[in-house]
Amino acid sequence: MAPPTGPRGGSNNRKPTARASRGGVAKHRAATRTDRDGDVSMGAPISSSNPPTGPSGRGTRGRGAARGAPTRGSRTSSRLAQNLKNYIGEGGSKHAKTTLKILGVKNSKAASNSDGGVKGLLQFIERKADKDKKIVLGRGVLDGDYVWVKANKDDVSSIMHLNGYQYAGAPITIEETTEPFPTGTKFSKDAADTRQKLLALLAKRYNTEQKLLDLSALGTDDILGNLGAVGSQSLAEKSFRAIIHVAGEQFKTAEEKRQGIQSVSLARNEISDVDQVFTLAYSLPHLRRLDLSNNRLATFSSIAKWKQEFRYLEELYLVGNPVTGVADYAVQITQWFPCLQILDGNIVRSPQEAAEALRAMTPQPLAQLPSNLRDGENNVASIFLRSFFQLYDHDRPALAAQFYDVESVASLSATPEPGRDVEWKPYMKYSRNIQKLGGSRNPAVVQRLFTGASLIAEMWRSLPATRHATLDQPELWIIDCHTFPHLADPSGHGFAMGLMINVHGQFEEADTTEELYGTRTFSRSFILGPSKPGAPHPYRVLSDQLTIHKWTPRAAGAAPVPVTTGAPAAPIAPVAPVVAAVPVIDDATRVQLIQELARRTGMNAQYSELCLSGTANWNFDLALQSFEEQRANLPPAAFTAPA
Repeated sequence: MAPPTGPRGGSNNRKPTARASRGGVAKHRAATRTDRDGDVSMGAPISSSNPPTGPSGRGTRGRGAARGAPTRGSRTSSRLAQNLKNYIGEGGSKHAKTTLKILGVKNSKAASNSDGGVKGLLQFIERKADKDKKIVLGRGVLDGDYVWVKANKDDVSSIMHLNGYQYAGAPITIEETTEPFPTGTKFSKDAADTRQKLLALLAKRYNTEQKLLDLSALGTDDILGNLGAVGSQSLAEKSFRAIIHVAGEQFKTAEEKRQGIQSVSLARNEISDVDQVFTLAYSLPHLRRLDLSNNRLATFSSIAKWKQEFRYLEELYLVGNPVTGVADYAVQITQWFPCLQILDGNIVRSPQEAAEALRAMTPQPLAQLPSNLRDGENNVASIFLRSFFQLYDHDRPALAAQFYDVESVASLSATPEPGRDVEWKPYMKYSRNIQKLGGSRNPAVVQRLFTGASLIAEMWRSLPATRHATLDQPELWIIDCHTFPHLADPSGHGFAMGLMINVHGQFEEADTTEELYGTRTFSRSFILGPSKPGAPHPYRVLSDQLTIHKWTPRAAGAAPVPVTTGAPAAPIAPVAPVVAAVPVIDDATRVQLIQELARRTGMNAQYSELCLSGTANWNFDLALQSFEEQRANLPPAAFTAPA
């Protein structure tokens, strides 16, 4: 959102500059103007077209704009603008926060600093807490003997490592607390003052009958002008986030907010990309009517970030934006919003068509199958799992090479819980836990999806060593297996049948870097499908999803579960991988394999069939390898008599 520069949005006496601001919005060489309605003019000619009708059927002009009203002194505006930034920093974060108390700074050499050593202490913690991840703390407050600070919950375990460290010659003690953050500071009073002003703005701009939040022409709003909150593009965007945050706080539940705000107008705000006001999609995803008229949206890409948002939007107004002149404008916008029925006042869908479009766009969950094991006549799942966990414990690169290829996908999700029984840090670097990442829009959600055997093996190499129980201990495993139809056949001939395998169990772990040992529980879901020609096995892992949990001992009276109390025993020597089973082979193919093996080895048909149907499971190359290894032990009767 470009910086609104109406009568109270900034000074008209600035020197002109030719440098463009970020986002393609240029600062102007001449003083800004307002049209007769008090709307913002960024130097372009004022359109002669009639103002659009907003979602409520009425105009959406800015209210309360007093022309030429004097602004406060620059020092006061600067202070309030900084206060607005601070307020946003606390309330606008998408990450869950927790409060920490740090004792020891008053005994340190930094206590004589002007701020009591608070800034240096927080910089010390941010620098030392985690060498692999950037830690960012909130604003520190010195209250009594403690420094109070807010931190992301995900970072607390790393910060706690510094408990007992020396800072400026004194040991520090860090503890997590649920006590209220100190409020007796100058900042807190200023923040409360800012919040009250934003509430006054919302009260002036909220229409109870229409359930409309009118945020049009914010550059002309006297409250934001007096706050000094619209003097730059950055402040204008932060101001908008603060307004939306405070508006959401007025509702106790999500349903109340959904019912209370059904329409929003953002008309005449010089918006050139919806990314500038993207917060609206987070806070009001169920919005039904939205007015973006008379802004600067010029291309589809400037709106594309919202094409997966506002799935229940029924009315949208974009008239007065350059994008409305792009070819197929109405068709494209209608496709992005499945419930959209009215675009710029024109009907584009019936209610029935909107309901059908929403159903087609909403992903349908997989059918819930009963819990059992459907392994087929070749015991594919059983043989695969025995081989998989043996290799995962002892030779992960070999495992990736045998069962994964360039199209295989793997992900890991860790659900850490309080306690230091085992270390979570090795897993958090790769964890795709959406809750911990702050939502599915975090780029890390995509970055932590590993595709290809080489990347998967590299990720596995960084994880702690493990030891799983054998499958001969059924009390330690829950395994479900079902057929998974309609997989693409790598040969290009239609579809193939696969398997979905869900495994729940536990494993012992050794993190040798931290000298920590313990036990975890896990859930792992595999989808197996046919391999490409020339692969080591007839099937491959298409998808591998691993979720790791904290291990919880069984209740009293339950069967005992073996748990490693110290370092794991010496690792078992790697063994040759268990040969996997193949899909059903027809009789004609079996005959051809028997004949070819007999020709290559000189064995008769009977022994050739035994070699193929044994541990090789009808894999010709493995059968040939087995023959070479056992050749000296075969009796003369295994070979055909010479002619």
